[in-house]
Amino acid sequence: MSSDPRIRLSGVEHTFEGRSGRVQALDRIDLTIEPGEFVSVVGASGCGKTTLLRLIAGFVHASTGTVEVDGECGVVFQRPSLYPWLSVAGNVEFGLKMRRVPRKERRETARRYLDLVGLGEFADAAPYELSGGMQQRCQIARVLATEPPTVLMDEPFGALDALTRENLQAELRRIAKERTVLFVTHSVEEAVLLSTRVLVMSPRPGKIVLDLPIETDPAQDLDTLRTSPAVLAATEKVRDHVQRRTPLRQA
Repeated sequence: MSSDPRIRLSGVEHTFEGRSGRVQALDRIDLTIEPGEFVSVVGASGCGKTTLLRLIAGFVHASTGTVEVDGECGVVFQRPSLYPWLSVAGNVEFGLKMRRVPRKERRETARRYLDLVGLGEFADAAPYELSGGMQQRCQIARVLATEPPTVLMDEPFGALDALTRENLQAELRRIAKERTVLFVTHSVEEAVLLSTRVLVMSPRPGKIVLDLPIETDPAQDLDTLRTSPAVLAATEKVRDHVQRRTPLRQA
């Protein structure tokens, strides 16, 4: 991997036109994410988490400041956006097909990533035959199949039931190794469990009010981590900052 930062934001502000006038969504964001980091962003609704992700993805442009991304980004949205006329495998192959990857290679790649997310036996199924959690796993496989160096995830588990969410958390923690991940979530516990760093954003205009490194043993399973003193302490600290309205500061 490159030794350069995967993502760098310098002095980023973003303003958009709302119904009652101009609204400042982000205020003076400075952020560097290194290759291989798993960074989660939490904060109250409307604090600019999704706006931050969309800026990094290139869907919108900053009003002020610079956004630099080293390499391509794959984006996993809140809800699966699968093509209903394609099979599960066809959905995962789609990005590879657009890149003119030979048929045999893209089929092998799709099969590998479907096996990785536990959908190997559903390769020939139609998307509507899958449950919501399975559709989301298919979307994750489709993004990972193109092997982007950076994956941006916008509350990908938000609409799932608790059990499916826990299963996907474990799968994501496993398959995200050797990739850079920016993960937007409303769940403080989820952020701490999955991440190497957690960012807390203030209410609008969004600022980073906490940048907390998370040190956990990658070999430990999530059930064990949930009750570990380090995770409980980090969760309490992050939750405390989410609930406050404080000026910019670092951990």
